Amino acid sequence: MNVSELYVPDRDAIAITSMARVGRQIYLGLTGGPRILAVYDVDTGSIETLQDIFPWVANRDYCTKLHNALGALPDGSLLLGEGNHFTWDGLPVTTAYFDRELPERMLGRKRAQGFPDAQYNDFCLRNLNGWDRRRTDPGGRIIRYDPVTGTTSDIARLPDFLYVQSMLVDSLNGRAYGHTLPGNNFFALDIEKGRLENFGRISDFAHHNMVVTPSGICYGGWFDRGDGALKLLKYDPQENRLHHRDQIILPEIGPKVAGNQGVDQWLVTRNGRIFMGTVDQSRFFEFHPEDETFELLGTLSKGGRMTTMDEDADGMIWLGVDYPHMRLVRFDPAAHGRDRFIDYGRVNTTHERCYFHASCCFDGKLYLGETDGFSPSLHIVELGAL
Repeated sequence: MNVSELYVPDRDAIAITSMARVGRQIYLGLTGGPRILAVYDVDTGSIETLQDIFPWVANRDYCTKLHNALGALPDGSLLLGEGNHFTWDGLPVTTAYFDRELPERMLGRKRAQGFPDAQYNDFCLRNLNGWDRRRTDPGGRIIRYDPVTGTTSDIARLPDFLYVQSMLVDSLNGRAYGHTLPGNNFFALDIEKGRLENFGRISDFAHHNMVVTPSGICYGGWFDRGDGALKLLKYDPQENRLHHRDQIILPEIGPKVAGNQGVDQWLVTRNGRIFMGTVDQSRFFEFHPEDETFELLGTLSKGGRMTTMDEDADGMIWLGVDYPHMRLVRFDPAAHGRDRFIDYGRVNTTHERCYFHASCCFDGKLYLGETDGFSPSLHIVELGAL
């Protein structure tokens, strides 16, 4: 596989956790410090970090993040949802978590990039003894960033103590939708008016991302503890109502993989078809919104996760599957049977852990943003060479 790898040149950054393209610039939302945004220039092939987009986190002893919370608006500006480097319990990550999840040798990549003194406690707290939520984590912001002028403006504030865990932008209708950590609340935002409505807790966490259909309906997932099933969540802006539908996606939600369970990723193609992947065994579905049904197309891994999903210029869909060594699978929507899938294997065979959290397909190349490697990099795959 013809793949090149470029690192984000910032000491505080530890992951690429969102991505959005504007023209020939691909913006990389990071887990890191105040410089929460980097940009890859397609023409020069270089990455640079931008100014302190989140200056208010400069004196905090752990990371902030843009976690699936970066979207482009029609005027070329970007909408950013402030997240936090919290565990699924809604508490800051500590070194005990890293010691369990990431062997210390993972820091070797960070040190090799020119930061020889990097330690885990540079990016997280040693413990929670001195942590004060009211002082350091009063609640997240949603801001607008103008790449031309380099200026930011506040659009909305989340309710007290809540941060953006995912946010998708419906640029056609001037709206955005998201869910929070802590709490797993659903919110809807009128971007121009800056009006954010909180619809309260959804359930236990059951989706990594949501989707907006061509008709403007937002869908996600919810976890029904009564029967253990993953079920369909629906928000209709015309009704301004959140529906916990009884439509079953999976009769059993499946195990947590890297802390995630349920719905992992969605894609709306240029012709309006909608595809969805789950954490459990990288199951790949087509979603039919007219009757809100799911058609299983394939089960693509034992390790689980499907964190990237992109359509190329020829209508092929590229899927990032498996954990912790992500493989690249191509799906041909026009083919039938086994011929629909081609598995190209691991994207990176040198790292002991390499999977991707954000992606973008443009001009014959697939751009994959790495997470959990502790030295965030952009993998660039030449699709024509496969």
